Amino acid sequence: MDLMDLTPKTDIVVVAIKHPSTNEPLKNDDGSDMTITVYAPYSKEYKAVVHAIANKRIKAAQGKKSADYTMEELEAATMESLAKTTKEWNITYGGEVPKLTEAKAKEVYDKVFWIKAQVEQGVEDSLGFMKA
Repeated sequence: MDLMDLTPKTDIVVVAIKHPSTNEPLKNDDGSDMTITVYAPYSKEYKAVVHAIANKRIKAAQGKKSADYTMEELEAATMESLAKTTKEWNITYGGEVPKLTEAKAKEVYDKVFWIKAQVEQGVEDSLGFMKA
């Protein structure tokens, strides 16, 4: 046995977007599957985003008597993390294939809220890379 055999082979997770009711893969007008690619939690890109968000929160809390963290702040940090760790996508939104930006990712994840859960599930499933 070699420990390298038990390490992930890629730092990204590609999630095929499925219809929330039928669980059928969604297709773009060109016939391609709608997909969202995110950085895996163990990747350097993902860690850099999480560290930056945490460092911003730590810095804001320094010098304050309380380091309270509201649910709204937690939700915003989660959305920021997801948007910043989205590497690329192949989706149709508003009749077009939108350019991936942090703002557009936040909009899509907010408006088409069920996609966020699919991406999070895809990432969780990818962490079971050692399963047969």
